[in-house]
Amino acid sequence: MANDIKTKEEESSIEVFDKADEVLNSGEAFIENHQKPILIGLAAIALVVVGIIVLKSQYFEPREKEAQESIFMAEQFFAIDSFQLALDGKNDAMGFLDVIEEYGSTDAGNMAKAYAGICYKQLGDEEKAIEYLSKFSADDNVVQPSVLGSIGDCYWDLGDANKAVTYYKKAAEGDNEFMTPYYNERAALAYMSLGQNDKALAVLEGIVKKYPSYSNISGIKKYIELVKNK
Repeated sequence: MANDIKTKEEESSIEVFDKADEVLNSGEAFIENHQKPILIGLAAIALVVVGIIVLKSQYFEPREKEAQESIFMAEQFFAIDSFQLALDGKNDAMGFLDVIEEYGSTDAGNMAKAYAGICYKQLGDEEKAIEYLSKFSADDNVVQPSVLGSIGDCYWDLGDANKAVTYYKKAAEGDNEFMTPYYNERAALAYMSLGQNDKALAVLEGIVKKYPSYSNISGIKKYIELVKNK
């Protein structure tokens, strides 16, 4: 009996090894039969990787450097509140609009869109401001919320409190100790202007609960009392 069991185990092991050998042989056969297209595919991937590296070092990085240099004077005009000059440039100095046109795909070009939007807002052209601010995109918890909040301010100035509150809430979505409570406060004021005091109260009480050290916390508490007494 023991010998029979041993024989069966040996036969089973042989079958397993035979199957494994078949799989390995079929894999080797596949590679042999498809070696050329596989090598071509690998070569193509290698070329793409090399191409990306070359493109980055020979094109994108130099363009980014050019864009950073080109935006410098516009930023200086912006810093001294010369918003029209910041937009249009002066003599050989490029303005934000020039930088956007020439280097729009670079990081500096992206930032120029935010700058241009703020310039138009300061010049009283909210429609243009919204157009350029909406083109800006970033993944951070400072600049992006500021831009979204500025769009909200533009809609507020245009008398559209509904759209204003939408952007204020978007600006407050992160967890920034200053930005989040500030734009939630703006959203609450927009809700109050719309007569949606229940929503305003919920937002205001949320600020007190989560951001008790907010710089305008005393003002928030006054708003809460105001809303409750309406």
